Amino acid sequence: MSDRKLDLIMKLLAKAESTTPQEAEALTEHAERLMLKYGIERARLDARRALHGDAHEEIVRELMLFSGSYARDIRELGAGVAVALGTVRPLFGASGGDCALYLVGCASDVAQARILIASLQVQSMVAMRHWWTAERDHYPWFDDTVRRRARSGFVRGFGVGAADRIRESRAAVIEESGTGTEIMLASRRERVDDAVRAMNTRRARSRDGADPGSFLRGRSSGREANVGGRPVAP
Repeated sequence: MSDRKLDLIMKLLAKAESTTPQEAEALTEHAERLMLKYGIERARLDARRALHGDAHEEIVRELMLFSGSYARDIRELGAGVAVALGTVRPLFGASGGDCALYLVGCASDVAQARILIASLQVQSMVAMRHWWTAERDHYPWFDDTVRRRARSGFVRGFGVGAADRIRESRAAVIEESGTGTEIMLASRRERVDDAVRAMNTRRARSRDGADPGSFLRGRSSGREANVGGRPVAP
């Protein structure tokens, strides 16, 4: 991603994280559409270069580390964002006491994923705190473990909802881009899959079940998060 375009996207998202929900929606819709359209442009350029015998865009593996009480939840959010983007593969790992998320994909696609994950990490924490302020009195007789599990469930649900929104926005942009776009992106994804198969990976263990109510509320909030496009009904 070019420095100029990356700087614009980061400024838009930074402003979206610190303004009213109404203004944030418009700002982030602009940012995400820039990301998605730029990703398609890069994929087309890469395909044309390959046809002329030039090397494909480099496939990279970049590390994101998450710490704190909701580290595992945020890592799952990040993995969901990567999958929703369609051309980035997420891999789980560990680094000291932190939760590690490796993003594997073409360099420009990975840069896009990192930006969205970082923005949604902030948004999920803000949304969870607002939700907990309003809902904490519904858990008066539960111990700290159950209350912590409820907040965790909200964050995990937020991630699922956000991924749903990103996936739907991406489908709309691909449709707008015309015939052949989906096939081209599928070929790009196949290159990434080949790179992942060449790595020594292992499947992560599944998570314990979340508090159902908080998960569903988080999922709904995630679908309303500022990831671009118009609001989608739960």
